[in-house]
Amino acid sequence: MSSNERIRRNLDVPINPDPNSASQPSDKPSSWKAFKQTACFKYTTYTLITIYALNIVAWGGMLFLILVGAANNTMPDEQTRKIWIEIDSQILNALFCVTGIGLIPWRVRDLYQFYREKHRHKVLHRHSYTDNLRWIRIIIWSSIANSVFQIGMAVCMWSMDMYKRPSWLVGLFVGLGCASGMFVGLAQFFLRRQTKKRTKTEQDHATIIDGNESEM
Repeated sequence: MSSNERIRRNLDVPINPDPNSASQPSDKPSSWKAFKQTACFKYTTYTLITIYALNIVAWGGMLFLILVGAANNTMPDEQTRKIWIEIDSQILNALFCVTGIGLIPWRVRDLYQFYREKHRHKVLHRHSYTDNLRWIRIIIWSSIANSVFQIGMAVCMWSMDMYKRPSWLVGLFVGLGCASGMFVGLAQFFLRRQTKKRTKTEQDHATIIDGNESEM
């Protein structure tokens, strides 16, 4: 059975197959869904994402400048530079924990529903950037790996003293966490572009066929 046929079959599976126990669907959207469509919610979301991204850029840039020696004139003392490196690292670790650890419930939900056939249509609806089950599985597992690596990073940063913390261990978790997170983001971006391109091509072909049929 092809992936498209499996997706079509999963999308046809109802959330609750028992009509006696299923509640009657309501045409009126819930309050939360209605609020998500408001301009207030959208502007608040964009503002928080912008603040989050700016903090990562600012603290990450400061850490980079200290590490490459660009801040030696303002921080001539080595002990001062080590303290600021620790402060920057702790803040960046906390920022990465917001997504890496904060999104664990939703990532575990996707993993559970993907392997439960009766709930798989929900995952396919959320991961609408592609209809390839193999790619969706890889992206879900990469997101889980990102959370695991972030937990390892947090344990290292919060349980070890800055003078005794192995730098290679911190670098390992940072590298693995960044690699898994970048893979998920890039994979979703290119798969979404591919899906949009294929959809546009199919629509153009359908328009040409309809035009030819109308002329006949």
